[in-house]
Amino acid sequence: MPIANPNYFTGNPLERLSEKRGDALWFAEQLAHEKACMVPFWRGRPLVEMPDGPDGQARALWLSPLARSEFVHDAPVVLLGFRDGAPYFALDASASSASAETAPFADMASYKGMRELAGILSREEVAILGQALWLLDWHRRHQFCANCGAKSQMVGGGTHRRCDGCDTDHFPRTDPVAIVLVTRGEECLLGRGVKFPPTFFSALAGFLEPGETLEECAAREVFEEVGVKVKEVRYIFSQPWPFPSSLMAGYIAETEDTTFTLDETEIAEARWVSKDEIRALLNGERRDDLNIPPPFAIAHQLLVEWVRDEDQV
Repeated sequence: MPIANPNYFTGNPLERLSEKRGDALWFAEQLAHEKACMVPFWRGRPLVEMPDGPDGQARALWLSPLARSEFVHDAPVVLLGFRDGAPYFALDASASSASAETAPFADMASYKGMRELAGILSREEVAILGQALWLLDWHRRHQFCANCGAKSQMVGGGTHRRCDGCDTDHFPRTDPVAIVLVTRGEECLLGRGVKFPPTFFSALAGFLEPGETLEECAAREVFEEVGVKVKEVRYIFSQPWPFPSSLMAGYIAETEDTTFTLDETEIAEARWVSKDEIRALLNGERRDDLNIPPPFAIAHQLLVEWVRDEDQV
């Protein structure tokens, strides 16, 4: 059963049945299952049917695996899981020799990026397609063994790869990230990264380094980026983030510092923002000088949690 979590890319309804995936015959049987369905990806974009009007619902276009046999027979396929007895697969159509330049099935629907789709697909499909994007992208980037350099092959229904040369198994990586909403009383500290658009501010974040906890990472990143020391680093929730393979661990931390010093290689600008301002932005207010992340980003949900906690006191 999925665990309640407000973040997008969570709540995947599929049963993974990891204990069975090592059986190659069983995997082949699932591909031939009468209820099997498969979503194609093209250069990291899933195939989706877009809504006709503003109130419509976008949805992934799930095809029979027979479509792979006819058009992209050599394209990599990963088994995502099962729902109501039906196996769900994802296919990397852009990795097929038959469709290296032309997207197959494009006459049936549109290939759209996951950032665009996150706000218009159902939450369940966002989670399923996020899992698919993560796996297909990892397989695309890890085709050779890190131990001996030989070619590796997808095994276990796409759960990992095995080297042809030294028989080493390689498993999909996850890059942990601590993302922190720094607060001081009725204000929070937001930063604008050097690659962010003007007026776009978010919580502070950074990758976990070897030998540290996520809480230590949270405190270190805040100090490195804005020169602020935090205390009471409180874990809130996490979010898979398939761009390409992160796990975002969300924290709210308190500080007594009133000023900050920017690491200008990372942060272009930072500002204290009041709770009333955040509440207004969350309620849809538009400003020319300040924008916050959209709902599918964990930073948005941390802001929601911060405001909600105080509202319940």
